[in-house]
Amino acid sequence: MPSNAETCDENEKRIAIVRRHFERKGYRVHSGLQFGCELVLYADDPNRVHSDFCVHIVPSDDRLDWRTMQTLVRSMPDLHKTLIIASLEKNDNINDNGDDGYIVHELAMATEHAPFRHKNVMKEVGAQVKPCKK
Repeated sequence: MPSNAETCDENEKRIAIVRRHFERKGYRVHSGLQFGCELVLYADDPNRVHSDFCVHIVPSDDRLDWRTMQTLVRSMPDLHKTLIIASLEKNDNINDNGDDGYIVHELAMATEHAPFRHKNVMKEVGAQVKPCKK
């Protein structure tokens, strides 16, 4: 969500840079508005699987609002998603990698719903398969 000092155009540019970053990694990227974040990532076709990740993009002033963080972290277990905090750093070594002159840093914040926290269950990306419609 844009900070007071950040215009909507700047915020949209930052979202586009992070979107391309995850698309280059092979994810299908969609708006995360319904989950309270900027983006959601799908490992496969959204008609076949649920998203596994919500992405919150740090504002351009590099300040994280603790209320936003607390809300996102607490909501992820109910949404069955992992929160990824993405921040951008200006890259002075501009190249043709398609990085838009920025480096995207990722921090994954995994939480488990309390009843399942003691189970040792491995989860795969894209494992939340939707039931087939007949």
